[in-house]
Amino acid sequence: MGVAFSFWAAKYQIPFFHPSFYCCNKNVHGPGTSKEEPVPLSEFLPSLILLKLLERDLLILLVDHGVRLLLVMRLNFKLHVCLDELDQPRLICGLRVLILFCFFPLFRVQVFTVLPRLAMMSINPSSIIRDHLYSTDDRLKRGRPPPLLKGTDEDIIIDGEPVPEVTPIIDPASVSRCCIERGLFLAVPLFFQYPCGTSKGWSEWVDRELKNPSTCDILSRAGVLDAIFISKAYEIHIKARMLRHMVRRWSTETHTFICSWGEFTPTLEDVATIFHLPLCGSQDPFHIVLTTEDKLKFEAVRKGASTSPSTSLRFSNWIQFFGDGNRDEPCRVAAFVSLWLGRFLFCDFSQDCLHERIFPLALAIARGSMIPLAPMFLGHLYRLLDQIQFLEKGTAGTMAVETFVNSSFLQIFLWERFKGVEVSPLPYPKARSLVDSDAGSYVPGILPLICRWSRRMQRKGQNFLELLDDVEQFTFRPYCALSEAFRSIPLYADFDVLMEALAMPTQGCRLRREALLSAACLPLPTFGDDHTEVSVHYSPYRVRRQLGFDQGVPSHPNHGDSLTLHRVFWTGDSVPRDGRPLALALASWQRVGSLSKAYQNYWNRCFASFSRFHAAHCDRLIPTIIHHARLVSEEKAISLSEKRNLPFTSKSGEIVGDFSKLKRKLEKSGSHSTGKSAVHGKRKREESCSVEKRQAVKGPKSSSPR
Repeated sequence: MGVAFSFWAAKYQIPFFHPSFYCCNKNVHGPGTSKEEPVPLSEFLPSLILLKLLERDLLILLVDHGVRLLLVMRLNFKLHVCLDELDQPRLICGLRVLILFCFFPLFRVQVFTVLPRLAMMSINPSSIIRDHLYSTDDRLKRGRPPPLLKGTDEDIIIDGEPVPEVTPIIDPASVSRCCIERGLFLAVPLFFQYPCGTSKGWSEWVDRELKNPSTCDILSRAGVLDAIFISKAYEIHIKARMLRHMVRRWSTETHTFICSWGEFTPTLEDVATIFHLPLCGSQDPFHIVLTTEDKLKFEAVRKGASTSPSTSLRFSNWIQFFGDGNRDEPCRVAAFVSLWLGRFLFCDFSQDCLHERIFPLALAIARGSMIPLAPMFLGHLYRLLDQIQFLEKGTAGTMAVETFVNSSFLQIFLWERFKGVEVSPLPYPKARSLVDSDAGSYVPGILPLICRWSRRMQRKGQNFLELLDDVEQFTFRPYCALSEAFRSIPLYADFDVLMEALAMPTQGCRLRREALLSAACLPLPTFGDDHTEVSVHYSPYRVRRQLGFDQGVPSHPNHGDSLTLHRVFWTGDSVPRDGRPLALALASWQRVGSLSKAYQNYWNRCFASFSRFHAAHCDRLIPTIIHHARLVSEEKAISLSEKRNLPFTSKSGEIVGDFSKLKRKLEKSGSHSTGKSAVHGKRKREESCSVEKRQAVKGPKSSSPR
């Protein structure tokens, strides 16, 4: 097949010959994929869907991750090709090969046209559900004037800054909020299913393990002692409506949140500061070699708790079995770390169940090996944010969506970054009292940052959209003004200016190396859908003010093979440069960068692109995804909405899922059952009274001796 493709490509001058073109790649809009890149033909072949057989036309729709291509094959051996306007640059090359290889012997291309969003396809309005609480009435709305960015300094000169007029702008189709305003699909109910509290018995298990000096030494060498400690105070109350607006500002192309004033995103600095996870390590997390002893422990944790096979990996059963203080299993520490990894870091499989992919990581940590968990967690977070948009586009408003994105981390990240949010962090004495435990258990001398947000509640009714698009409310360097009672990770230099840093620091300068890795434009390694190693695009060059640098026109560096670059996180390899001055630099602790004049011009182009995209006429997308583990039926969505007081508009047009309606329903059923019991009791009393009266009329029974 590859030889045939090469023949047709060479004959008709198709501009791609790389072997990866013939490989199957499930993620069309994957990290780092630009609009101009050709899409492999193997993307389309598994997605062939037969729609309708007309009298003389056979309609075939090729669908994959929002890509739409309509082929109208006539029985007179003529082929009509209709290509979606938004996806034309990505599909034009793959389309040529598809036609030549698959249809050339029988058909000839008669018409090649670009149509506006497949206008011939429509959706039945009665099959639509909608999150009517979601609003696009913000500063990105169509008709808004381009913003005057605050912090722009005409005197800033950034060496090697690209020309803003030719730099690729952000694709509006990569942002759900832009697609919703344009009308491509509706905002559907979105449920954050990540378990934000602690499981029953987990805090007690943490206290028992951290009393053991040997266990503390192992976890300290692995760099996760503080991270595991803070998991017992991990009770974060999320604001679902706030997060719903936030995740729909996510760009799957740039991996940043889009605001009217620019971009921001969670960085490795945020992960290291909030969760205290190591940025670099000493062990390849995807190729862990197990010893003979490790293999026995692996089989033990793989077997799980001594329950039925279907429940052996549940969190509650796991804690009850392996966390029993009277048991001393050889794999106890590995089981302990397994629950922490599967419950707090990589929970995307189930709300209450472990996945065996984390067992090798747990065994490596249980022997003291350091794993680069920060980049793995951040890449995992990015992938789940991408998945939300993929599902919203795919369902086109016909089903609700649930996600296991770490909503606790996102909530703390927003609380730290937006100073106008009305929520008060805990004072140090109160936070200390929440994490203090029995005598002898480990407690850090200076509390981690996350402890001040435990059990905090945000004020209801605050308009978060006003804060989101106000740059004055955004804090670019929030961790520089922390109280001395709370600890953050010191990544930066203690100077007032920028300073060059060695690409390969000397031994003992691990914090300096972590600072370089947090600012370097390296791909993030994490788990893929098949639980193997994948690469996720990381964009610190787009949010340089969050790292203390001046922000210029963003230009993505190309370092080479992504999987090879992953090695930098767990080896002593040099952090690669991208050829720009200060590419590997450290900012001072409290420095806040400015914007270049060229960046103002670049962002005006991006903003104008958003406005044109919103104003363009289009029809609504058609559903392309019917079955997925994260899709929620209307019945389940109503139940989830009632519990969380997040009503939505159902397919019948009624507002359902209101907690007040559920409360009235419960009160009505309760009063009804109370009434029934009262009537039943009255009836029993009447029956007993009638029995007593009959016995009184008959008189007492005579008793004769035997």
